Amino acid sequence: MASRINGISSTTGYINTQGTKLGKLFQNEIIKRSKLLAQKVQADLNNSVEKGAVTFTQRSVLFLYKKNGKNSVIATIMIKDQQAKYLYNVLVEQKAIDKFIPTSLARLDRFGNISGLRKGLTSGKYKIVKSKHGKERLIDTSKKDTKKKTKRVIGLREEKRRKLIYDFYSEVDKGVRLIMSGIQGTFRIKRR
Repeated sequence: MASRINGISSTTGYINTQGTKLGKLFQNEIIKRSKLLAQKVQADLNNSVEKGAVTFTQRSVLFLYKKNGKNSVIATIMIKDQQAKYLYNVLVEQKAIDKFIPTSLARLDRFGNISGLRKGLTSGKYKIVKSKHGKERLIDTSKKDTKKKTKRVIGLREEKRRKLIYDFYSEVDKGVRLIMSGIQGTFRIKRR
């Protein structure tokens, strides 16, 4: 006794059509959630800066995606190249930097750095003076106070370790695991 099943081709067509639609929905959901995570990472980074992030830092997170085939997508959350050069030591790895720490007499720019340092060193307005003990001081030569030379000191060279203000990799990793927890599928998280 043989039985006959009708409509296999229409069933196959239906499954293929629905599978393609589900694949596109899957891709779009991954893209949407990843983009929201990138926006959250940028907001959290901005909030972690003590006196508020400057525009350069506020525009540092980049979100990209690429659809591969019918059912996969690659979403990338990264720090832009120019910002990464500057922010690496406060987002990824602490590193000691040797720089002039401004004194209370120094005029500062909006970023908290000594105003016109490079130009002042080139023009001779600022001069680096070494003491007998090897300490370096930055002197403002335009101030002519001969009685108290300490009034002319606008910076002291120190090795300073910048603290991590935001652990980028850790926060993105936690965020990805959280946003993908409700989605069925296979995911790979890579650091670059």
